[in-house]
Amino acid sequence: MTAQEQEISAVFGAFDRNNDGRLSYEDLRQGFSKSGYKISGDELKALVGQFDLDGDDALNFPEMLAVMASLHKSNKARDDLFKVFNAMDANGNKQISKRELQSSLALFCDQKLSDKEMDEIMAQVDFDNDGYMSFKEFSKCIHLFKK
Repeated sequence: MTAQEQEISAVFGAFDRNNDGRLSYEDLRQGFSKSGYKISGDELKALVGQFDLDGDDALNFPEMLAVMASLHKSNKARDDLFKVFNAMDANGNKQISKRELQSSLALFCDQKLSDKEMDEIMAQVDFDNDGYMSFKEFSKCIHLFKK
């Protein structure tokens, strides 16, 4: 067993309150809550539904390994997205202005857009209409373009 699998095994053991080798919905809910990981009931049900391969409404150790691999992949993708966001946020104020987006498109994508074109883009990506694109708005845009 690798060091990472041993670590996941320890987490699995801590979550498995009745030591039956399965993590029920309640085991997972309490385990995540105690570890400070915020997950809604709907997200938890979706997680179990996605990774419960044997259909017993619980996760066994191999299924939990798949969950942890997925979470790790998701966290890496978020970290990579944050790096791109920070590269575009020239002044470091945690939001991207129209000018910063315009400069980034010119620099990284070789797209020189007019102010009018930038106004049209900002109208589509600035969901809260504050004149800036937050990381949350940036993430939503990236996920929309992925589809």
